[in-house]
Amino acid sequence: MNTLIIYHSKTGFTKKYAQWLHEDLGCDFIPYSQRRQADLSKYQTIVFGSGIYVGKICKLPWFKKQLPKLRDKKLCVFFTGAMPAEPADIRRIERENFTQDEQRRIKSFYLRGGLNYAAMNPKDKLLMAVFRKTLKSNASSPKERIMLQNVEQSFDLTSRDDLKPLKDYLLSEKPAHQ
Repeated sequence: MNTLIIYHSKTGFTKKYAQWLHEDLGCDFIPYSQRRQADLSKYQTIVFGSGIYVGKICKLPWFKKQLPKLRDKKLCVFFTGAMPAEPADIRRIERENFTQDEQRRIKSFYLRGGLNYAAMNPKDKLLMAVFRKTLKSNASSPKERIMLQNVEQSFDLTSRDDLKPLKDYLLSEKPAHQ
C-alpha cells in the first residue's frame, strides 16, 4: 500500500488511530512535526489525521495548502473528538472546515476519541474547566446534564472497529477525485 498518514495528536487519540492504521494496512505514518521530511510525491494516497478543537480540525490549513501539489492523489482526512458521532454535527464540522470543492476532493471520517486531562496542556485544561463551569450553571436539560457528566473526567472511546469505513476506503480502488 503506497499510503502516508500524517497525524497531529495533542492527547493521544489521533496517534492511536494512526498507529492502528499503520499496523493494519502496513502504510507509512509520521507525526505532523516531521511533515517537512516527507516526500509526498512518492505516495498515491495521503491521509491527514488530527483532533477537532472548538469546531476546527487542528493543523488542517497546512494540509489544505498542499492540495495543489496533490492533484492526482487519493486524499482523506480523519478527525477525532470527544463528541458523539451525530451525523448533523459531523456535516456541520465538514462544512466549516472544507470548501465544497475540498469536500469533493477529500474524503473525511470522524473517529470518536475521548478526553485525556493528564495529557492536556494548561491552556486546554483551563478551557475545559471554564466549559465544565458553564455547563454546571446551565445544565437544566437532560442533554446538558449528560454532556456535563461526559466532561467531568478523562475517558477513551477509541475503537479499532471504528476504523473499518476508513480502511475500506483506503483499500478501495476509488479514484482520487470522486
